[in-house]
Amino acid sequence: MQIDGIAVLDHGGVGPDVLLLHGANRTALDWEPVRLHLTGLRLVAMDLRGHGRSASVCSYEWEDHLADVDAVIRTLGLRRPWLVGHSLGGMIAVRYAASRGCAGVVDLDGFGGGVPTLYPGLTPQEVRERRAEQIALYAGAPAATDPGQAEARGRAMAERFGWDAESEAARARRSQGRPLPGELPALMNPLEGYDLFAEVRGLRVPALLVAGARRPDLGHLPQRVRELTGALVRGIERELKALPDCVGVVRMESAGHMVHLDEPARVGELIREFVKRSGN
Repeated sequence: MQIDGIAVLDHGGVGPDVLLLHGANRTALDWEPVRLHLTGLRLVAMDLRGHGRSASVCSYEWEDHLADVDAVIRTLGLRRPWLVGHSLGGMIAVRYAASRGCAGVVDLDGFGGGVPTLYPGLTPQEVRERRAEQIALYAGAPAATDPGQAEARGRAMAERFGWDAESEAARARRSQGRPLPGELPALMNPLEGYDLFAEVRGLRVPALLVAGARRPDLGHLPQRVRELTGALVRGIERELKALPDCVGVVRMESAGHMVHLDEPARVGELIREFVKRSGN
């Protein structure tokens, strides 16, 4: 199904409406392993703009993403849905909850990194320089636009991290290598100056933040980028601990950034219980 250029998977179901938002360079199929554990909910997943089978775009600003969510909610008649997002999708969910309102929000390891205060030990100038180096590094990566190559990469990633190989291959086919690496600066631009934790502290709806506690493997990165990422991990841990008690925080020791793929059953249980508990 296409809604204003956005590809949508309406999985149906009986219960509270839940809209699922994937992360950057992923697709709506990211939710397949988790969806099996989200019984008692009406589930809808969408490909973010420029991703998967959604239309190609030239703008990835917050208002563009929020307008896409508006269109899906309006067209499908979703009733004050819960928003669940991973990584970039988690940040879009929080932004939507703050600016539009919804029943509640679940953010799976989507904490940004666009403010220098999230990088203890680095000056604002060092953060700006190293973030530019990091984005340039990933933007210069070779594109995987050949379907066979993309699927092979997906299967290799699944084998490396212990994910379901068929699900990851299907996601890679749906992705079609989009967005291209060269689009990364535009995709990441809205994060500059965005303080997710300040936004979360101001929310007036229930919020659950789930963090993958397993440290990422940084050995393949240049030293300056490794130091940047290490500082960000420490800054996020500090901010999570400082959140008020009204914000739910779960740290998953057995999962990394892709918490929903590393621990789909546990993540599904957390989402289901959060909606049930907070909706009463």
